This record gives sequence, C-alpha cells and structure tokens, in this order.
Amino acid sequence: AEPLLPARDEAWMLLLKLLRDASGVDFTFYKKPTISRRVARRMALKKVERLSEYLKYLQGNREELDALHQDLLIHVTSFFREPDVFRALRNKILPQILARKPAGDPIRIWVPGCSSGEEAYSIAICLLESLGDRAASTPIQIFASDISEKTVDRARGGVYPKHALKDVSKERVRRFFSQVNGNYQIKSSVRDICTFARHDLAKDPPFSRLDLISCRNVLIYLEPVLQKKILASFRYA
Repeated sequence: AEPLLPARDEAWMLLLKLLRDASGVDFTFYKKPTISRRVARRMALKKVERLSEYLKYLQGNREELDALHQDLLIHVTSFFREPDVFRALRNKILPQILARKPAGDPIRIWVPGCSSGEEAYSIAICLLESLGDRAASTPIQIFASDISEKTVDRARGGVYPKHALKDVSKERVRRFFSQVNGNYQIKSSVRDICTFARHDLAKDPPFSRLDLISCRNVLIYLEPVLQKKILASFRYA
C-alpha cells in the first residue's frame, strides 16, 4: 500500500484540498498521524488499497467526503468526564469567579470543541448548583462551539440515551433532565443559558470578555503552530 504521510506529497495536498473545498475546514495543521489513521480506516471500510484509488473515489463521491470529514472531527465526550476536573471546577474555580463578580454582572463561559454538548451542560449544571438561590438573578451566558454543524445541532436539542447519563447522579438527573420518548432531555432552564454555534478555532474570531474557557481534548489533535495561534486567541478572550 502507498504511504499516507509525506507532507508535500501531491496525493496528500490533493486530499487536503478536497476536504477544504467540501467542508470549509483546513486540515493542514492537524496532526498528520491522526488524519492518516482516519483515512486508512475509511479506505479499509471501502476496501480500497491504494491512496491514489481512494482519492479518485473521493473526487466523485460527496457522501464519502462528508463521511471522511466527520471521521476526522473526533467526537469523544461524556457528562462530567474526569470527575476530578469537575470537583476542581465546583470547589475552586467557580467560587473564585463568583466571588469577584459584581451583582448583576453576567457570567460568560466558552466551551470550544463542545461536540454533542455534554461538557457544556455539565458546566452549566455545576454553575447553577454553585449559584443556588442567586441563579435566578444572575445573567449566565455559556457559549458552546464546535467545527461540526451536525454535532452542534444535536447538542442544541440536548437529548441523550439513558446510557449517556451513567456518570450523572440520580439527584442531578431528577433536577436537570426530563424523560422524552425513552431518552433524557436537558431541561429548558439549563438549555436556555447555553448558546451553541458552529465555530472554527483556526480561523473564526473568539468570543470575548470571558470568565472561563473550557477547552478539552481539542488541541491534542493540532500541530504546535496552530496550538499557539489558538492559545493566543484564548488569552485575548
């Protein structure tokens, strides 16, 4: 089989161009081993052995281009993922933010790379719990963004199967979720404070005047040059 990796290889450049034209996303500074593994996976699924054959197939098949694009946008998330992080958020970070906030001042949080929404909703739940009685009188703006329009749409609806709530306590399920057709939906009191939008960290301007940015499992897929650019925009935000 032909190698997938050479950076200036014509086949590699054509692959990036096809993806850029189809999706608007430039994968040039995404880590090449990650892209290569995903391309190899799609080739195996389609029983294509040579990269040149696969590229020809991609050129005439928009559906496969979309499938490859979705595969490259790795969606791995869950509610309250890594509990230590959320304990630190609840016990240390949110109290610090709330302590320095004048009454009536909005709390602004950004969750880039939000995938299907679990992380943003988990942070919203922690914030509502931390505010307690003050929640009703405190303006809250949680911006959650992802490069994938499909996952943003799903996140906005806030509907999840029962197994997705395995790490959510019974008390939180009772307070923050409603049962809908055998699934569970985030209650509107939580959905209303979360704004979901498609956003490309590599090229779109950041949100601003933020109190907290929660960016997890995004930068690991990017080359250092793009990591530095994104971190600079986070500092501005």
